[in-house]
Amino acid sequence: MSTVAEAATDRARSAADFVVRRCADSARARQLHAFVQGVFGALDINPPSSVLKESEADFAARLQDETAFVAEADGELIGSVFCAMDDDAFYIGRLAVAPAWRRRGVATALIEAAKDEARRRGAKRMTLGARIALPGNVALFRRHGFAVVAETCHAGFTSPTSYDMELRL
Repeated sequence: MSTVAEAATDRARSAADFVVRRCADSARARQLHAFVQGVFGALDINPPSSVLKESEADFAARLQDETAFVAEADGELIGSVFCAMDDDAFYIGRLAVAPAWRRRGVATALIEAAKDEARRRGAKRMTLGARIALPGNVALFRRHGFAVVAETCHAGFTSPTSYDMELRL
């Protein structure tokens, strides 16, 4: 932690069993790469997530160019999300939570950290993509105020495979 404000943010995001903090340490690229690929690799979606094609170097670049938040319990990585400004929008992606930690507030805490960062940066809205085949994820984002604004098809598919979702700030 580099500032008192970040320390306060960490405390504010602490749940009984975990803490969410900003992560800009490129030395964690290997760990984040393995974690996110493990979570996304277990998803039963077609086509598979493009994150599975990303390398450790791609994650190191993300840590340099984007904002990342991690959730940790006793020093163990249990969740993460990457965020980036895109014009007036703050895009969130690669939201991953360890299976044993699902339905315990980890995803909510990561999304709330992203919302706070979006507001801090003056974003007018937040955007994300959610797979139609993962209705629990779509429901999670809806609970956080995101609405479907478009349906998209991955290359080679004739029916929609993903929702573009948006939250007006």
